[in-house]
Amino acid sequence: MRERRVDGWESMMEITVVGAGMAGAFLALSLGRQGHAVTVFDRRPDPRATDSTASSMNLGLSRRGLSALGRLGLSEEVMRFVVPMRGRLLHNTDGGLRFSAYGDGGILAIQRQDLSALLVDAACREPTVRFVFDTRCTSVDRDLPSASFIDPNGQSLVVKSDVVVGADGAFSVVRRHMHHDRRAEFSQSYLEWGWRELHIPAAEDGTHRMADDVFHLWPRGDIMMFAHPNLDGSFTCSCVLPFHGEHGFDSLRTAEDVESLFRTHFPDVVPLVPDLGETFLRRPTFNLVTISTAPWSHEGKVVLIGDACHAVYPFLAQGMNSALEDALELADSLAHHPTDTSAALTRYSERRKPNTDALATMSHRNFAELRDTVRSPAVRLERACDALLGRLLNDRWVSLHAMITNTTIPYARALHRATRQRRVLQGLAATAAVAAVAGVVRAFRR
Repeated sequence: MRERRVDGWESMMEITVVGAGMAGAFLALSLGRQGHAVTVFDRRPDPRATDSTASSMNLGLSRRGLSALGRLGLSEEVMRFVVPMRGRLLHNTDGGLRFSAYGDGGILAIQRQDLSALLVDAACREPTVRFVFDTRCTSVDRDLPSASFIDPNGQSLVVKSDVVVGADGAFSVVRRHMHHDRRAEFSQSYLEWGWRELHIPAAEDGTHRMADDVFHLWPRGDIMMFAHPNLDGSFTCSCVLPFHGEHGFDSLRTAEDVESLFRTHFPDVVPLVPDLGETFLRRPTFNLVTISTAPWSHEGKVVLIGDACHAVYPFLAQGMNSALEDALELADSLAHHPTDTSAALTRYSERRKPNTDALATMSHRNFAELRDTVRSPAVRLERACDALLGRLLNDRWVSLHAMITNTTIPYARALHRATRQRRVLQGLAATAAVAAVAGVVRAFRR
């Protein structure tokens, strides 16, 4: 691989990254630390110059995300922007509350804008990394490789490099052009539910108006809502509804419709949101989509990371954590094969895709648990047994949620281990049921 000089530094490769979100900015930082010349383009403005209260679903930072940040020395810096959540607090319709602990470490709530700005700022401190904002990618030539852009003045520019990275999200332009006329696999699945964001402001004294150290959840069968605490005393809420039907978005036409729905299903939220009905109707509705695709790369010249190759439903709060793992794996693979980018990109996708496929499966299942079965006595009993065995057997028995949230165990291995453990639980339950029936039969024979 030929070397170049960039501002007095010897650079190993020139890499173009499309997308300056979590995956793109963190990858730029990782590659900059290795000495590569990295230019990141994004159609959006610089997050450091954008209002941090702008609408965006909050992120959940767990152990694997913190581990990735720690590798690049950002652990202490990111802690200035987080709110620890030690568990999940369920809100019943009768006003009752039920707490479920997350275990060691918990989950850290962080606003997307804050983390994005932190990563961009850290990457910009590397002398071989630069960002170009307000510049939209229009196409990619996968064989040169090169990427074409439109700048804020409407001018076109073409950027050639050694590798083009698509970190441009679920509806990736890079992916579309990389796969054009190829035998590529692609699947895109939408839920029949979408979400709208609400904001619960802080109290007059700046404090939180609900518990500030938990993830709040209102499970209501066909609909649900959840809320993350923010540093400024507010909460960011996501209301998940079907698009159609009695409780669907299309049936909420007036402020009175919205307030009636909330009084019935989320009564404790009504006094917390000013002008609830009108505010809700003004909010945009977002889709919930999962994406799977292959291949992730083309001839060592173009590669995808993050949502561009494996968008998942957000119900395990792992999309961002997974994207950071992607970036580290890609950077590690390029370091592992410094003179063979084709081998590097192949290694990256072979090591990551089984895990992101497993994450997609688990995220879909967890939506059903949050929406429906979290209220089921049978599921609550299973979760209690899972937690009890975890305490009794220590590291020999770890719940799936703990493996995902509190460890860096690869997702595929976590899913496999949890499946085995669930079979054991089901076997124990079946044995207990047979023993109970036998006891009843013996009692009647006396």
